[in-house]
Order: sequence, then structure tokens, then C-alpha cells
Amino acid sequence: MIWHIVRFHFPADVDDAERRTLERDIEALAEAIDEVVWLAVARDLDDAAATGLLSLFHDAAGLAAYRDHPRHVPVARQARELCQEVTRLDVEAGSPTP
Repeated sequence: MIWHIVRFHFPADVDDAERRTLERDIEALAEAIDEVVWLAVARDLDDAAATGLLSLFHDAAGLAAYRDHPRHVPVARQARELCQEVTRLDVEAGSPTP
């Protein structure tokens, strides 16, 4: 299993409505892209300017398909335009237990 973890750091001048729109657009990728096994988006508990994405894929090929997917590309572009910093971490690890 591949965990795709992203931290979006928003500058102070980003409107909350724009931020919420991006967060909803990211969440919608779970339904739009078959390779996504699981996905969650939430705001950081300690840093009000940060939003996190946790997503799970069966394998590296699924993550690659997600990155190149026509629904993902404009959302990633939007994130780079809105955010001060976008940090990504992809790790191979087991799936969560229920």
C-alpha cells in the first residue's frame, strides 16, 4: 500500500472560501479517480494555515495514475497557485486496520 501525504500551507491573505473550495475539490478526487483506495482532507490542529491530505493507493502504479489523472491535474495546479508551500510525502506501508 502507498500512502500519499500532502501538507498545504496557505498564506494569510488567502480567502477562507477559496481554501474551502480547494479542500472540497481535493475530497472530490476520491470519487472521481478509481485508483484512490481511501482519502481524507482536514485542517491541522496546531497550524491554522495548514491543511493535510492523506490518501491510500494499492501500489505505485495507482499513485502514478492519480498524479496524471485529468481530474487531479487542475486541482494540483490550483493548490500550487493558492498555497505558500505544498509538501508531499509518499511512503510504502501497510493499510490501516479497522
